[in-house]
Amino acid sequence: MAGTGTDETRTDGTFATAPPTAAEHEAGDRRVPSGAWARATVALLASPLRRLPRRYLFVLAGAGVAVLIVAAAVGFGGGSSSPPTGLVPAATATVQRGTLTQTQQVGGLISYGEPVGLVAQQQSGVVTWIAAPGTTVKIGQPVYAVDGRPVILLHGTATPYRTLATGTVGPDVKELEASLQELGYTGFTVDDTLDAATAPAVQAWQAKSGLPVTGTVPPDQIFVHDGDIRVALQAIPVGSHLGLQPNQQVLTYSGTTQVASIPLDVSLQHLVHTGDPATITIPTGQRLDGTVSSVGTVAQTIEEQNKTFVTVIVSFDDPSALAGGFDSSPVTLRIVTEQRTNVLMVPITALLANPDGGYAVQTVQDRRPVLLLVKAGLFADGKVEISGAGITEGVAVRVAQ
Repeated sequence: MAGTGTDETRTDGTFATAPPTAAEHEAGDRRVPSGAWARATVALLASPLRRLPRRYLFVLAGAGVAVLIVAAAVGFGGGSSSPPTGLVPAATATVQRGTLTQTQQVGGLISYGEPVGLVAQQQSGVVTWIAAPGTTVKIGQPVYAVDGRPVILLHGTATPYRTLATGTVGPDVKELEASLQELGYTGFTVDDTLDAATAPAVQAWQAKSGLPVTGTVPPDQIFVHDGDIRVALQAIPVGSHLGLQPNQQVLTYSGTTQVASIPLDVSLQHLVHTGDPATITIPTGQRLDGTVSSVGTVAQTIEEQNKTFVTVIVSFDDPSALAGGFDSSPVTLRIVTEQRTNVLMVPITALLANPDGGYAVQTVQDRRPVLLLVKAGLFADGKVEISGAGITEGVAVRVAQ
């Protein structure tokens, strides 16, 4: 009540400091409040800290320090030479309306994708050459050689399984002709029939590639992939003998474009979808935009870490941003774990502990400090969602310095 030197609680749920009383006295040109206000402020800030979540204790401790500093400045000789009519916060922020997004950082690696094995078509012979690890093999170039005869990369998706000769019909013929055309050979129509017009182009290509010039293409002369490849590792050493056992790998390879490979905990799998925009932070601190190109469906487990994960692949929107960078390097993916739209928010440092539990923020009304009870919602990016009586967009609240 006014004139009693004590604090009063308003019926609208706010707390207001009573006007100065006779117990206050003059110190030079500055009004000094009685010790009751300072003691109440200390009790307000200190007593409820035990009720707060551990991760926010440091925020409120900072806020408490700021309040005590202001009290000291006003009560013990600080401030301006003009008599103030009330306590004016030293640092303020306004209540803002917008979208609050909570994110989580997940570690991963820059790579060229998960390598796969290249299986030799030959069932005999000596491996006389293999492209070196890190080599980019382009269409028309050799990948490896057996008995001195190169195996040439062509583009397509059909696995070679038969000899292509004049009169052969099928999608594998069309891919052969499309590759020959891409390499600059002409005089034929790209279709699914290998006819007499195609044979001269096949022979010219074989002669230039160091292959027997026959006009027919057996499956052991070519390796077909849907694009250029990058050699990851040599699976067997040069000089190895190929035998009758099936599925002998000569090397492993990947694509030629770098991606981010993220082992995502299965508990977060529902938050990431193919086609989602993504932000990747590389070791230089630079943030690069990307797109989730795939989300694994088979979970893997690291027993020593007790972690079960799926692999998420993120492609970079601008791969050239990695130029001169990293063959393999740690990166982090920022994923959205929760988002609230059209909410009121303030900096976390605006929160104060309410003696009766919960939180409050301090505003200034008629140049007097007023504490408004608030309900805290989502915490993210140094801000917190709040609601409560008197909390509207644009209201100024005090923040800890």
